[in-house]
Amino acid sequence: MQSKIFGSYTPCVEHVVKLSNIFGAENDTCTYIRSLEEDTVLNGIRRKPCISDGEVRARALQILLDLCSVRQDIPIQIVEMLLQKDKCQLQKARYFSDSHHHRLKNRLMQVLLVLEPYLSYDADLKLASWLYESLHKENHQPSVRHQQEWLLVTILFRHRKLIDDMWLKLKEACEKRTGSLCSFTAVVMFLAQILDDKLDKENFVDKSMSEIFPFCMGQHFSVRLYAQVALKKLWDLSRKHNFSKVLQKYQVMQSCLEVSLSQANAVKNVHKLVNDFWFGVFHPVQHYTFETIFYDLPRLSSICSDEWIAVETLKECGLDSNNTILLENADKSLKNCESISSNSGLSDQPEEDCVIEEMNNVQKKVIPWKYMLHDADSLSVFSETMLQDKKAVAQEGLIVIASLIDRAPNLGGLCRTCEVFGVAQYVIGNLKYLEDKQFQNLSVSAERWLNVIEVKSVLLPHYLLEMKRHGYIVIGAEQTSNSVKLNEFNFPKKSLVLLGNEKEGIPANLLPIMDTCVEIPQLGVIRSLNVHVTGAMFIWEYSRQWSLR
Repeated sequence: MQSKIFGSYTPCVEHVVKLSNIFGAENDTCTYIRSLEEDTVLNGIRRKPCISDGEVRARALQILLDLCSVRQDIPIQIVEMLLQKDKCQLQKARYFSDSHHHRLKNRLMQVLLVLEPYLSYDADLKLASWLYESLHKENHQPSVRHQQEWLLVTILFRHRKLIDDMWLKLKEACEKRTGSLCSFTAVVMFLAQILDDKLDKENFVDKSMSEIFPFCMGQHFSVRLYAQVALKKLWDLSRKHNFSKVLQKYQVMQSCLEVSLSQANAVKNVHKLVNDFWFGVFHPVQHYTFETIFYDLPRLSSICSDEWIAVETLKECGLDSNNTILLENADKSLKNCESISSNSGLSDQPEEDCVIEEMNNVQKKVIPWKYMLHDADSLSVFSETMLQDKKAVAQEGLIVIASLIDRAPNLGGLCRTCEVFGVAQYVIGNLKYLEDKQFQNLSVSAERWLNVIEVKSVLLPHYLLEMKRHGYIVIGAEQTSNSVKLNEFNFPKKSLVLLGNEKEGIPANLLPIMDTCVEIPQLGVIRSLNVHVTGAMFIWEYSRQWSLR
């Protein structure tokens, strides 16, 4: 196959595809492309040997915005796809900070913020409905929660008639997830801040005070604190604009609030929340820029620094101020802020202080081909190619025999361990186990990438003798009078490990066939390990001696 690019042919495409189909060949592929020098267009357009993750994202964003300016239906379609992806793959009640799941959530929200100005009323209505559901169900990390609040404020500010529905959703939050009231309180506070018509602003503040005041006496500490701070800011806003109706109506309430906020522990926690960038500095309209979305907000939300995209990078990738979103903030207020945790910094205990440290060593579990291969047929072909490659090199290597094991979870877990450490062949008593739900829950699809064969337990003596004739050393994972300790045993290249049954171990009639028996040294009282654990330790020790050195 040849590809015509910029009027010239690229003869290396077929070779690159072949290389790319080999598992783990990314570096070899890149090296091969570079070796072609000017013979391929890729080297002509490559600006530098290593492009950062942020630069790739910025260039993709620029392409996306170019498409949105050409066709009005494209941003709507993309938003629908993103919401569907979140519904099918990304919804979790809880997830860890800086995890792969967190990063995907954060990036999804960034794209939604960028695309919102291009959306129609109907699209914004669907997006608002999704935001309400997400806030009600999921306990988000600060960066994701802040962006959801910001996006909801933007939609409500743009379509004022949707505000009435927001009050209904706030009431639902009390029943669905009390913690989500913090987000609704923030949304109310921001809306009161940015509404431009004085009468609308006064009426909204009046409604907000009556809705939020009951939360000041709730049992949930964070909700109570957010409500108290929001009421304080709404009161200050009323005094600033001289909302006489509000000032007169809620004077007694404000007096009670001042007494409550003057308590020692309350003073500390209120100070933390008020001085946090989100309540103290951020403005939903004035700071609606690429800089805030991709640099300031991730930085101030304590996301790992490799998720930040600096303004300089955005400029280099062609992003500039357009008709909808500015590139940079007009002021430096966010740039001068320091990261403060939104909720973890709040404490009921006066003695405790929360220290937030920037994390640069983060979890990043990536399955590259999952995003490269978009359909089941491509994945099947890729899996088959990998299996053929493994079978070709399986003449030498570790073979793990689990034919004596009869519990699907143990077989599934061993299958996963075998695939992770590159076992040449995995032998089980019946291939029907591969269809068992318990097996699949533990294997997490490892059987698709591993050479698995069936050998019935009654046929094991014949199979073991046959493998010995092919030069394999048969090793029994068993405690015997002559067994060798695992940490003292040197595995031959052509090793075959036989694992015993969960209860009975290796049958006595098979022990004479063993070339050697190996046991795991133990310090405790119990004399055995789970067979999956035992197998994993044997596989690791073999890999350490042969594959990982």
